[in-house]
Amino acid sequence: MKYFLSISLLVALTLVGMWFYTKKTYPLTPQQQSLQYFLSHLIHPHAKLDKHVMGFLPYWRVDDSASIKPELLSEVNFFSISPDADGSIRRETNGQTEPGWREWNTQAVKDLQTRTQIMGAKFTLTLMSGENDVIESILENPEAQTTLINELLTQVQSRTLDGINIDFEYSGEPDASEQKAFTAFSQKLARQLKLANPDTTLSLSIMPRAARDPSLFEFAKLAPVYDRFIGMSYDYYGRNSDIAGPIAPMSGYKDNKYFFDVKTTYEDYEKYLPKEKLIMGVPYYGWNWPVVDGKTINSKSLFQTDANQEPTLNSYSLTRTDKHIKPNQCKWDDIAEETWCWYTDSDAIDHQVWIADDKSTAIRFDYANKQQFGGIGIWILTYDKGYNNLWDMIKTKFTSQGK
Repeated sequence: MKYFLSISLLVALTLVGMWFYTKKTYPLTPQQQSLQYFLSHLIHPHAKLDKHVMGFLPYWRVDDSASIKPELLSEVNFFSISPDADGSIRRETNGQTEPGWREWNTQAVKDLQTRTQIMGAKFTLTLMSGENDVIESILENPEAQTTLINELLTQVQSRTLDGINIDFEYSGEPDASEQKAFTAFSQKLARQLKLANPDTTLSLSIMPRAARDPSLFEFAKLAPVYDRFIGMSYDYYGRNSDIAGPIAPMSGYKDNKYFFDVKTTYEDYEKYLPKEKLIMGVPYYGWNWPVVDGKTINSKSLFQTDANQEPTLNSYSLTRTDKHIKPNQCKWDDIAEETWCWYTDSDAIDHQVWIADDKSTAIRFDYANKQQFGGIGIWILTYDKGYNNLWDMIKTKFTSQGK
């Protein structure tokens, strides 16, 4: 009887201790929910990953976040919040709450952060801007830079974040002064983050041709500043392409089949950046184009001549359930190392679909390993909702247990 009472008391004290621990360490989530995450962690302990395996969750996919398995990831990144020209975080657009900011502050995202961190992965945030005038305004104004850095530090500290990712997608050729200003801004941001918390990471997303064409980035100077560089090696062909093509062709640039490719992208990056800091972006999706001739590879798309026909995105999951995609109407492109398919819809319009499947994804995972990159970056988490194939592949390719 005494033994039973002692055990009961120990269990009760443990639960009380856990209750107060979760309240202090994970304040974003109710303690009962946090305790459930701890239980899940006991059942599904975090995998011992050989590489940094990160995934992006954009604000428009938060509703499907339950399908994410943090125990098989090194990092979950919320994409994204955006800056205004004065360096403040954009909270409203045209009188409406900015979508990224709105979702960032939802309980669903807070709970995902708690679950991710309890399950053994990091939780980070992307600051994204694709507006040249906003980027220029921030870089040309020291006060705006200070405001932005303080805004980011506030988010890191108030949300106990593990890191920040910068995604400045500048179009065209910037002035040399803007390049220097971005380098100085990056150095200041990195310094302030490390002062606030030495374990906080800083990463930079970079476009496929960023190391070849004039860009915002002085890579040689940025290499020691950022902890990781995330190659956005996808969307080589996408919504605005005039032909149907591979989402991430592995080869084809040097023999003029494709305008650029993944291998050349990373060859360019490696001229300036250490391999161990490179994170290879891997798409979990492809595109479906209405085309002139579906059976002819890289057929011209129709959307430029027919306003009613536009390309649509096919996630990994959608491809698995799309009744139009039939094995006898698909082929493998040895150069792109991707599968493409064709069909004719009910309006007699031809379609060509380039897809992300198990075969193409495995090749990209293997390439990251073979090249000894720091890891991979999944764009987008939840695009494989309902299927475990790619999660199992992560375990196979990036853990000692799976090899």
